[in-house]
Amino acid sequence: THSEGYAPSCRIIMPLLSYTIALFHSTFAEKEHSMHDTPFATGCCRCGRIKISISDKPVMSSQCHCKDCQRLSGTGHFSLAFFEEESVTITGEAKGYTVITDRGNRNTRYFCPECGSRMYGINTGRPGKIAVPVGCLDDHSWYQPDVVVYTRMREDWDITRTDIPNFEEMPPPPPDSPTA
Repeated sequence: THSEGYAPSCRIIMPLLSYTIALFHSTFAEKEHSMHDTPFATGCCRCGRIKISISDKPVMSSQCHCKDCQRLSGTGHFSLAFFEEESVTITGEAKGYTVITDRGNRNTRYFCPECGSRMYGINTGRPGKIAVPVGCLDDHSWYQPDVVVYTRMREDWDITRTDIPNFEEMPPPPPDSPTA
């Protein structure tokens, strides 16, 4: 008989898997201790299965014209706001899809497995930050992009701001960034 009902090779893997899942959920599940009384922003997917609450203002906002964002948005660009990881609370289970960026980072975009709404993204090139498509938020009247990226892929019919920095590709990280 095997202890704990696992085959011998699973006795190591199962606790590791449980730890990994618990670590993921503790990072993105409800964090009541870090939430303010009134969140900065809230939102949900189309069907309401996944909810998001954000306690603090974004650290950066962008409009991205890369082909991935065009395909995912069904239009010319995605409008994204970047938040510190600890200020974001996500409830409900999202499904992720990971791609390797042109800079070699892993960019995982999470969406609702029921209705398909894109809810947030995590990029290894921006540790500790969560990108949220502002369209999934209940009120996004505060949104103002700081930068426009991948303008070489912008379609002529997709008009975005030119009075802020525009980059033909993804700009390099700031010199003090851990990915520089």
